[in-house]
Amino acid sequence: MIADIEDVLETVINRRVELRTEMNIVNDLGLDSIAVMNFCMALEDKFDISIPLHDMASVVTVDDLAKTIETLRSNA
Repeated sequence: MIADIEDVLETVINRRVELRTEMNIVNDLGLDSIAVMNFCMALEDKFDISIPLHDMASVVTVDDLAKTIETLRSNA
């Protein structure tokens, strides 16, 4: 899952990244609000899910994101 998230992020920001589960998505990766929205849309496309805003508000780390995606996929 982390590798898939990493691939999506690299496509969105056009640079190589190495994600770790404890990384803060905004602070550690330096994403602005537009990049975060583009990242969310790309994740939705990749995993064929819809990420509700209230779910995204609770996502802070890469691990949070992976768990949210897994939950949304299992509920689909």
